[in-house]
Amino acid sequence: METILKNIAVPSGEGRSIQVLPGETVIFKAVSTDTDGAYTLIEVIDEPQAWPPMHLHRREDEAFYVLEGTFAFQVGDRALTATAGWFMTAPKGTPHSYKNIGITPARMLTLFVPAGIENFFEDLSKLTAAGTLDIDSIVAVAAKQGIEVVPPPPEH
Repeated sequence: METILKNIAVPSGEGRSIQVLPGETVIFKAVSTDTDGAYTLIEVIDEPQAWPPMHLHRREDEAFYVLEGTFAFQVGDRALTATAGWFMTAPKGTPHSYKNIGITPARMLTLFVPAGIENFFEDLSKLTAAGTLDIDSIVAVAAKQGIEVVPPPPEH
C-alpha cells in the first residue's frame, strides 16, 4: 500500500494549541491524518521550570530541535544543557525528560515516528483543563499510548 502524504504548510505561530501539563503547551504542526501515520510534529513551549516526568516510549522514536531558551535534558544516562540549535534523539525504549531551566519560555520542535502520540497529548490536555491531572492520571494516560513513566536516574 502506497503512503500518501499531504502537502503541509503551517505558518509560524499557527497550528492547534493545547495545554498538556501545567506550564507546557503543545502546538500541532503535523499529525497522523496529515502524514498517513508516518510522523507527528509538534512545537513545545515550556514556561520556566516546566518539565514532563521521566518516561520512555515503547512505540515512537523521538527527536528534539531547540528553537529558543535553555533546556536541561536527560536522555538515558546522559545529562546535557541544550540551547537554540541543539538537536538530539531519544530512540524508543530510552528514558528521557527535559526541563526549561531558563527564566523565559523555551521552545522546541519535537518529532515522533510513527505518528499517533497526539492522542496522548489530547488526553493529558483534558485532564489538565479539568484540574484532575496528577502523577497517577499521567501514568494511566501514558500507558494507553505505550509510554512508561520511569524514575529519574540517581544523582551522582
